[in-house]
Amino acid sequence: MDTKARNCLLQHREALERDVKTSYIMDHMISDGVLTVSEEEKVKNEPTQRQRAAMLIKTILEKDNYSYISFYNALLHEGYKDLAYLLHGGIPVLSSSNGKDSGGITSYVRTVLCEGGVPQRPVVFVTRKKLVKAIQQKLFKLSGEPGWVTIYGMAGCGKSVLAAEAVRDHSFLEAFFPGGVHWVSVGKQDKSGLLMKLQNLCTRLDQDENFSQRLPLNIEEAKDRLRILMLRKHPRSLLILDDVWDPWVLKAFDNQCQILLTTRDKSVTDSVMGPKYVVPVESGLEKEKGLEILSLFVNMKKADLPEQAHSIIKECKVVECCHWGILTDLLHKWNQS
Repeated sequence: MDTKARNCLLQHREALERDVKTSYIMDHMISDGVLTVSEEEKVKNEPTQRQRAAMLIKTILEKDNYSYISFYNALLHEGYKDLAYLLHGGIPVLSSSNGKDSGGITSYVRTVLCEGGVPQRPVVFVTRKKLVKAIQQKLFKLSGEPGWVTIYGMAGCGKSVLAAEAVRDHSFLEAFFPGGVHWVSVGKQDKSGLLMKLQNLCTRLDQDENFSQRLPLNIEEAKDRLRILMLRKHPRSLLILDDVWDPWVLKAFDNQCQILLTTRDKSVTDSVMGPKYVVPVESGLEKEKGLEILSLFVNMKKADLPEQAHSIIKECKVVECCHWGILTDLLHKWNQS
């Protein structure tokens, strides 16, 4: 971790330890791939809220710049604007060179997606190139103009992973979304919850507070603020809305943006304006993909899997490359067989 980032954490350690509730913060960091499940358990084992926060800060201090950025983004996502502001000055500048890491991802892509809050690849990951290509083609059809691309399918079919994977492409980002990518985990919200999501997004988009030093007070004001920020500060960027449940929620984002969204209900965009494209995701993976997932999860070559692996795949109806509940079920049946 950069000295500046480390010093900033140390400087504001007391405030962070006093106020942060670690549970949801760690969920974000695990999703970003910067915190392990064992590290999460170590934090959870501390007896008090303050001690859990102290253990989390101690763990982050031993990590890299991406962990700092992930922690900062998690604070914003969870409504800790004041605490995130304390850490803003220590945000490290990541290299934008085109060198690739071990996963074939350039540092430019990793920087853009990390700063935009896009989840990292799951530990157990199987490519679905046709669907990723289909999503990119629909985004290309927007031709830089406002519009909507909807990835829809049943729960657990891999919509969020596919959305993230579609923008994990150096040449695609540079050509079509040089202004960046901004991820919002929407979920099922009431009006107060939606307002908080919008406030957090506006804060992320206006970190230098050029447009306003106070949060928008209602959804309409937040919608106007978001429109101005996207047009003036983040042109040619992509907004990703993950797990949208209700059509009325989308109206708050219907403000001349290019938007990629995931949902179980493709009709959620019926009430918004602009071009609309859809990418359906089937509720099950083909047999070979299921076997590939199982082989990765048990750390064996696919060719070495025993015969009962085929019946396990059929019984569990594997649906997503990162659906840990299903993978755990697979492993349980594996151990029993």
